[in-house]
Amino acid sequence: MIYIQIPETHRADALLMLVRSGLSIVCLPQKRYGVREEHLKILKRKRIPFKKLDTSKIPMPKPSLAL
Repeated sequence: MIYIQIPETHRADALLMLVRSGLSIVCLPQKRYGVREEHLKILKRKRIPFKKLDTSKIPMPKPSLAL
């Protein structure tokens, strides 16, 4: 999984394209997204800017127990 941030001006269009791809996306706090390599190809093809994030600096949310 590759973690990215998308500028706010392009975020809606980018997320719509990524969802339409049919592949799952992980949405994390602070507007970070976990995507696959195929997603990056889509963003590059559509010329949507994004920033790759260092995986070691992304805190993973703790799962909560359902009651």
